[in-house]
Amino acid sequence: MAKTELTIVCPGLARLVGQQINAASIPPVLAKIIKKSHFVADQTGLARLLFNHFSQTPIKDTDLPVVSLFDPTSSAIKADPCYLHPDRDRLLVFADNLDITQQESTALISEIQPLLEEFNGQLLALDSDSWLLTLTDMPKLSFTALPEVSGKGVDGQLPQGDDQRAWVRLWNEIQMQLYDADINQQRIAAGKLPINSVWFWGAGTFIAQKQAWTHVQGNDWLLEQLAEKSGIKLNESQDWSGQKLNSGKHLWLLDELDLEADWPLQLQIFNDNSLQALWWQLKKTNISKLTLQIPEHGQYVLTPLDVWKFWK
Repeated sequence: MAKTELTIVCPGLARLVGQQINAASIPPVLAKIIKKSHFVADQTGLARLLFNHFSQTPIKDTDLPVVSLFDPTSSAIKADPCYLHPDRDRLLVFADNLDITQQESTALISEIQPLLEEFNGQLLALDSDSWLLTLTDMPKLSFTALPEVSGKGVDGQLPQGDDQRAWVRLWNEIQMQLYDADINQQRIAAGKLPINSVWFWGAGTFIAQKQAWTHVQGNDWLLEQLAEKSGIKLNESQDWSGQKLNSGKHLWLLDELDLEADWPLQLQIFNDNSLQALWWQLKKTNISKLTLQIPEHGQYVLTPLDVWKFWK
């Protein structure tokens, strides 16, 4: 009999399940899954987790080859806008939820572009908060993926390699150029954080595992790109109930849990609309394995046999 395996990726849960104070707010079925599963600790972040779900081999570099998803033949890296925040004796980098408009993006790129002539670089906006730096030749450097440094200190995370001195100098010059930029003064006056730097990353080659999954669903641009490279189209009519799982390997990426909102209600809805049905599917052995992955925390693996272990 063909097996049915389901992997559910749950971003945002790490801060909750890792703290005992939240135990009483975890809904019942989720609590049973956590209690009865085989747990493996894993600090891998969401972006790397998704890449490795579709890669032929695990990506162990500090960088993630996101540019190869757009154009695998181009000489380019990401140069994404970010905010550097001084915190005592270190700099923290932030790149999420900066609320950059298209007009602001255009103005910021105009400020930076003259500094790139020495490097034969052209800065382009893929989106208002996603920039691509095309180059004549790739620098001899290794980078650190922005999703894995955002919210953290930059020490030890700057580009490393033969061309390090020139590129760190460029990074510093961009900060000086943006410090007094009119567009940043306007952002500050409007109550926004200034865009006072960029982060270089995204180099490398991605080799997809073809047909890595039978079925994939989720609302995420990176998931969509990775699935496409693997020859899989995201399921447009998403079904989170688990009632119609066919045999094969299924991957679900849930929306990130909003910890600033009513997160117990969000978990309860997930519990009632998905986990209860999946629990019974496991009991009836319609699902051979359920894996609950929580980025930056670990994964819980549950089989039908585990469900019936009354002593756990």
